[in-house]
Amino acid sequence: MAARVTMPIDPSEQRAITSAAALTAILTEADITIPSLGVDWPTITGHYLVTLGRVRPDVADELTALLRDGLNARAQHQR
Repeated sequence: MAARVTMPIDPSEQRAITSAAALTAILTEADITIPSLGVDWPTITGHYLVTLGRVRPDVADELTALLRDGLNARAQHQR
């Protein structure tokens, strides 16, 4: 069997992969799925991006409610 050659991952790509995975995990906990969430090729500046993609309106509403609840909880905690 031939040896598998792996290329080192660019730190910007690794950061985007880690961020996308963390966002996917927390959204899964909230029972929200964004099928097109992933990592996009680097921009002209060389930075990879986390792509949120497109979602149905009901998923956008769920995401909005989750963010609103989180912001409200943060505001209560800071008081």
